[in-house]
Amino acid sequence: MKTYFGSGMYIEPDKEPRTGQHHKRIIRARSIPDTQSGYWLDLECGHRAMAFGDLHHLGGVALCTQCRDREEGEA
Repeated sequence: MKTYFGSGMYIEPDKEPRTGQHHKRIIRARSIPDTQSGYWLDLECGHRAMAFGDLHHLGGVALCTQCRDREEGEA
């Protein structure tokens, strides 16, 4: 389930296994200013994702909702 925040931004939980075609390798993670556990993730596809919590749980990959939504829009 997506939670919309406005300006085209929303959060969506990502569940295991993280092996789908839209799960992309995390190239770089940077802290989001003024958050305790927020990170901007640069993905191998060139898109950016946001994550909160312990990054070790991601196992080096994250769901790229932009790639997924683009493909679903074309279907």
